[in-house]
Amino acid sequence: MTQSDSQPDSLVLSAAAMLPDCRELLFNSAVAVVNGVIQAHGDRADIRMRYSGLPEIHVDNCVLMPGFVNAHCHLELSFLAGRIPGPAHFPDWVLQLIAAYPSAADAPDVFAASAVLGSQECIRFGTTTVGDISRQHAIVRPALRAASPLGVVSFGEVTGLGRSRGQLEARLAAAMDCQSTDQCSIGLSPHAPYSVEGPALKEIADMARRYRLPLAMHLAELQEERDFLRDFSGPLGRNWMLMKRLDLLDDRVPIFADGPIRWAQHYGLFSAGVPVVLAHVNYADDTDLDILAASGAAVAYCPRTRHYFGHDDVAPHPWQDMRKRGINVCLATDSLASNPDLSLLREAQFVRRRFPGIDPQALIEMITTEPATALGLGRQIGRLAPGFAADIIAMPAPESALTSAASFADYLVQEAPSPHQVWIRGRGVSRASI
Repeated sequence: MTQSDSQPDSLVLSAAAMLPDCRELLFNSAVAVVNGVIQAHGDRADIRMRYSGLPEIHVDNCVLMPGFVNAHCHLELSFLAGRIPGPAHFPDWVLQLIAAYPSAADAPDVFAASAVLGSQECIRFGTTTVGDISRQHAIVRPALRAASPLGVVSFGEVTGLGRSRGQLEARLAAAMDCQSTDQCSIGLSPHAPYSVEGPALKEIADMARRYRLPLAMHLAELQEERDFLRDFSGPLGRNWMLMKRLDLLDDRVPIFADGPIRWAQHYGLFSAGVPVVLAHVNYADDTDLDILAASGAAVAYCPRTRHYFGHDDVAPHPWQDMRKRGINVCLATDSLASNPDLSLLREAQFVRRRFPGIDPQALIEMITTEPATALGLGRQIGRLAPGFAADIIAMPAPESALTSAASFADYLVQEAPSPHQVWIRGRGVSRASI
């Protein structure tokens, strides 16, 4: 994905309408951008007069709106698209995923190309910022910085369980061994309750607090997490082929009987004082939800990946109950290893079909303002407002969809169109690359 040399990062963008914050539709509007930052938006004639020295790009039959924000994705797994057919049982899926990994010699090229490919797909569907979980962060971060304009919060994945606990310090240092930039900032991701023991989680959370780094973790994704934490039983436990192969479990791994969310609370995940994104949270009781509501943590709900793994056949996701309790719930895609594409609008479309009464404007907020807040970027992206990054997409829309913000949101969710044009920090992404 490249940027167009002909489109500067200081310009005026105009269109028939603009959706600055998902709840307001402005007509015959324009937005002024200087050095990649939005300066003003409003009536096109007024903006053109106030910023007469800037070139203007006008897009016909489109609505300008904030670029989408994907709070949970694994870009480096994009090379696995279509290679692990579902529905899949998670422990078996992990084994298939590992079996499909490239050789050590090929890994740098494969993972770098895979991450860039995933970033291209994100941008093609209108996503301009991603919370990316990366185990291969030493490969992925330089590749994305060199070859993609996509905004990334790169959560370096860290594991630390049993006999591998002695490697935790080095793994933490490696996950943090990168300077944040405007395009790619750094976070930490303790992987999951079956790969990070409690004391290791506390150490990772303490490090995040010390260096003010956001956190992301797979939590309550699987019913089997409770069995594992209680006594290392179940499909993720001692008898899992992967656990046998790795031979990690020992008598020093603390057990915990009250489930993954209370486990995470006990070991300090929610008290680090930094943004926390919890991936999936497919299984949570009322007490769990009360804890999450008090914690301030956000939930990245990945509807099509959840369906791929068969969780919809067990119980509905509690995302609506979460929202009623004030929990920030975002829609996210997970990866191409469990999802047919990386379109956030198609995630919203999938949810709308399963829950037809849901407000489409709420679904648009769940892929713009709410994930921006979840990633700690709520004052930088997710809206078209002065001082925000000029991450803007031009979405095609028929005139019939432009009677109100609600009608436009309904059209977006119903049709899930791809953008005609994309700007990231005011720079136009080459149309040939979308």
